[in-house]
Amino acid sequence: LHVRRDMPAAVWEAALETIGSGCGLPALYNEEAFISSLRNADLGIRESDLALYNGGGCTETMVHGLSNVGSLDAGINLPLLLSETLATRLATADGFTGFLDAYQQDIAAVIDDITSQVSAEQQVKARLRPQPMRSLLVDDCIAAGREFNAGGARYNWSVINVAGLATVVDSLAAVREVVFEKQEIGGAQLLEALRDNFDGQEPLRLRLARCPRFGNDEAAADELAAELSEFVFRQFLARTPWRGGRFLPSCLMFTTYAQAGKPVGATPDGRRAGEPIADSAGPHQGRDRSGPTAMLKSVASIPHHLAPGTLVVNARFGGELFDGADQSLKLRSLVRTYFDLGGMQLQINVIDQAVLEDAIAHPDRHRDLIVRIGGYSEYFNRLSPELKQTLLERTEHTT
Repeated sequence: LHVRRDMPAAVWEAALETIGSGCGLPALYNEEAFISSLRNADLGIRESDLALYNGGGCTETMVHGLSNVGSLDAGINLPLLLSETLATRLATADGFTGFLDAYQQDIAAVIDDITSQVSAEQQVKARLRPQPMRSLLVDDCIAAGREFNAGGARYNWSVINVAGLATVVDSLAAVREVVFEKQEIGGAQLLEALRDNFDGQEPLRLRLARCPRFGNDEAAADELAAELSEFVFRQFLARTPWRGGRFLPSCLMFTTYAQAGKPVGATPDGRRAGEPIADSAGPHQGRDRSGPTAMLKSVASIPHHLAPGTLVVNARFGGELFDGADQSLKLRSLVRTYFDLGGMQLQINVIDQAVLEDAIAHPDRHRDLIVRIGGYSEYFNRLSPELKQTLLERTEHTT
């Protein structure tokens, strides 16, 4: 649902009633912010075409009938890259600023590799993978005499997935506090604990978990999120794919955040090796403990307008927030305020914790249980045990 400031109250009521049913739909999109973001991304989109933007696939930003967007051409696993920077730079870093600079340098180098590879693949597709049906149906391939994969569409860009932002923010906040600010442990000692997957180091793991967490309206975490995400987003936006346009950052994890965590070792946020990373552009699941307003304020600290590929944000609200006109008005105001702060997308799960627990224990009783998992809704029973657990861990906001 494309939400506008002038959206009639009846549409709001219908949308919230449907979301409150637990079906996971509709996902909410800030139309004015998306149009502004696309207008400012130097994509050459005509004003008359901007209103045709929408999510293709699950939610990758495209312009209907006019674009070739390279739906998730590639992705960057930020926690995996952080593990590599920690291993090579932490023990010798003379301060947090220097360590963060080193991490950003590593990110920029990986982005160079990613974008170069995508451009090379686009050239190969233009030579070896023509798509005549799309060339017939997408403007302006016929008029330009150019095949779809060769750049014939009116608009071309590449949507790139940015994974694990909140996991990295929480990790960096912990490193800054425990290693550099309070100097409770040295960098080498932390690295040893990470290599050992916190085996025999549970007090340290719990100490790291008490550091600032993204999703609680804490400046120490939110400012890091804003700085790091802006750096990553601008690095992608500064590069041009072979087919034209821009590399548009996104966070479209769907069900892939569990698999993305498997190669990632233990991280300084207290996460153990192989566990899932953050499931979206929102907080790492279960770490937003200060209420829905604080959570959405934190998420709004990210410069969403620099990631027009779509930053998916998962939220879980209790059913009582949809009970009655007064509650629905409060929820509407909450979403509207989040969008006014710059948020561009929000999808809401409404499901009781006891139901999820029973569905894990007795799947046959819940064959029709549907949850919002990433950019789409899915039958709960189809999810892997790891994904089911992450849904249990998501904070259920009730007030």
